[in-house]
Order: sequence, then C-alpha cells, then structure tokens
Amino acid sequence: MDASLYTAAISAALLLGLILTYAKVYRDTRAQFTLGLTIFAAILFAQNVLAVYSFVTMSPYIEDPFLPYLLGINIAQVLGILVLFKTTIR
Repeated sequence: MDASLYTAAISAALLLGLILTYAKVYRDTRAQFTLGLTIFAAILFAQNVLAVYSFVTMSPYIEDPFLPYLLGINIAQVLGILVLFKTTIR
C-alpha cells in the first residue's frame, strides 16, 4: 500500500510540474491545444490527490490480493507521466 501511495504522490508532483509548464506556455501563446493539456493535467492531478487521500484513509479496507494491481496501475501511470514530462521539458 505504501508503494502505491508513493507512486501516486510522485504522479501528482510530476503533474503539478506539467500544469505549471503548460499554464506558462498557454499564457505566452494562447494556444488552445496547450489549454487542453493544462486542463487534462489538472484533472489527472486531482485524481492523484484523491488517490493519495484514499490510500491514506482507506488502507485498512483494501485487501492484500488487490494491492499488486493498484501498484501496477500506479507504476504504469508514473511511467506515462514521466514520458510526457520529459517530452514537455525538452
């Protein structure tokens, strides 16, 4: 459960960086695509903040067989966001 919590927190931190980057680009260019990316990243950020909160508060209710699936989902999400972050920063 702790690993899922940490991966969701890492995703949230990366998404916050993307939101700030996209918002700056949108402010400078007013490109609708960048606005869409900002909104998309903000929605994913909210989902990850909710995931972190739920992992903290609901962990006693999540059964052990379910934990590897949660971790797999969160690792896949972190990897996807890392690729997006690296591509964006270039």
